[in-house]
Amino acid sequence: MYKERRLAGIFLICFFFVILSFSLSSNASGEEARGVKKDVVKIGVILDLTGPTSNAGVILIEAYKNFIRYVNDTGGIHGRKIKFVVEDDHYSMPAGIAAFKKLLFKDQVLAILGPVSVGETRALFRHIERHKIPTLPWAPDRSVRDPYKRYVFPTNGYYANELGVLFHYILNDLKVVNPKMAFCYPDVESGKLLKDWAEDWAGFFGLKLHLEIIPLSAIDVTSQVLSMKRAGVTHAILGHVAPGVVAMLKDMKKFGLKIPSFGLSAGCTEDVIRIGGTVTDGFVAPSEYSSWYEESPGMAKMRKISTKYNPDADKSYRIKSYSLGWVIPLIFCEGMKRAGKELDGEKLVSALETMQDFDTQGICGPINYTPTMHYGLSYNRLFRADPKRNQLVPITDWRLPPERK
Repeated sequence: MYKERRLAGIFLICFFFVILSFSLSSNASGEEARGVKKDVVKIGVILDLTGPTSNAGVILIEAYKNFIRYVNDTGGIHGRKIKFVVEDDHYSMPAGIAAFKKLLFKDQVLAILGPVSVGETRALFRHIERHKIPTLPWAPDRSVRDPYKRYVFPTNGYYANELGVLFHYILNDLKVVNPKMAFCYPDVESGKLLKDWAEDWAGFFGLKLHLEIIPLSAIDVTSQVLSMKRAGVTHAILGHVAPGVVAMLKDMKKFGLKIPSFGLSAGCTEDVIRIGGTVTDGFVAPSEYSSWYEESPGMAKMRKISTKYNPDADKSYRIKSYSLGWVIPLIFCEGMKRAGKELDGEKLVSALETMQDFDTQGICGPINYTPTMHYGLSYNRLFRADPKRNQLVPITDWRLPPERK
């Protein structure tokens, strides 16, 4: 009898634990994913609102606000509205890492848009992958793509592609023979990467570069300009943000260095014309994005929505940074749509990886993510500054860099 009672007790205990395990499993499966509630999805944003690249950051956040407001006003996605939490990283690596940790652990966001800085993004790779948080950085460096990282989705092009397109344009479209070319770059992590890729492409085309370092907050660049003049430089690539580009162009004019000047995407902005005026006439640079005033279905829709929320949009948003700020949440929301109602980080990642040749209808070139490589944007167009019209005028179609064997 005792033995039978003992066996019955053991059976009841086992039965209790089986029921409990099913109950816990059921509760766990019913829990909402990080950042996802019944009617709200919370995302984080990291960008520079007060640092050296804030001229772009303040416009980016305007685009984010208008795009997400439109999505929410039209019913959200699968019945969920989007809420976003913004952190200013001041273009500083410590601030960027702190912002990432706050958004992840305190705010419990589903995904993060940003950061912009190459240094920050590289420092965060292991944290992004470890905590499995979908992240859409703007950093235009191949490290965001190579090697493949499941949770990192680049939303911009790459310095390598920009430089390849630019060198090809100078040497083939303009048919420049044996140029003495200067490359000017800032004294930050992204500047070092720019230098490496510039030297790489110069070697591909059989050129040797004259190098000049320009401080990130450059005002007086007299010594660099005089150095270029003494070296007999015939063409200059100014791999800097808008204020640095303008400082170089002004001092080149001041000291009589009248040579064709080019930039990269960081300098391919209407801010260059706004700050520099007539000194920017003829300046050429590549960009992955169309400008506010260009005609295409995607740009027309962007203008219509933005003007609805800001009647002064036509004056406020005439800068390429706004187009970039439109594309980033566009990519994220497209991923949400494809992920379906039962949303979590893994489903969002898998959905984003189905975006192959995604067409923004003229805002930028095609966007490609696959389960084996997150290519992002690969195409650039070249633009020429026209200060009389206060516009960057496209002078080529969308291009890829030359193939390398």
